[in-house]
Amino acid sequence: MRRLRQVATADTATATARGQRPPRRTVVVALLVVIGVLAVAAGILGWVFLTREGQADDREAVLGAATSQIQTLLSYDGTNLDAAATSVDDTTTGVFRDDYKRLFNESVRPNAERLRARTIARVVGAGWLGSSGSDADVLVFVNQSTTTNDGERVDTVQAKVTMREVDGRWLIAGLDQV
Repeated sequence: MRRLRQVATADTATATARGQRPPRRTVVVALLVVIGVLAVAAGILGWVFLTREGQADDREAVLGAATSQIQTLLSYDGTNLDAAATSVDDTTTGVFRDDYKRLFNESVRPNAERLRARTIARVVGAGWLGSSGSDADVLVFVNQSTTTNDGERVDTVQAKVTMREVDGRWLIAGLDQV
């Protein structure tokens, strides 16, 4: 078999040296190889394009959800705290939900009722930090205006928000002040 391959290679080289065309079979094989390489390259480029496009859509969805849900979660009216308590269930998930409910009931509710506090949170900026699995991290900048019996105060907060996709919705799974 090796001898045949050497003879075939020698015949092709001799034919090419004399100005003759290589055998038709060689041309067909070369064309098939080129077509195969082009098909693989097109597939890879298509996959990269679709993946990046999907990631951009996910980022927009996460940033939008983080912005609206942080504003909802951190805004409350001391005269109607049941609505704020309901928003915790609508915007959070997992262990964070349980922790935030406890904080809300033990600290926010009694103080907001006592001071008749009204807090409005506005996200003034949000940026993508990264993602892993079904979680995504976002950096938010929040202006939180609180009006009480004692007057008005505005606080600016930077926080890392962990968003988690649950049943097709992005919910707050973590909130850490930076």
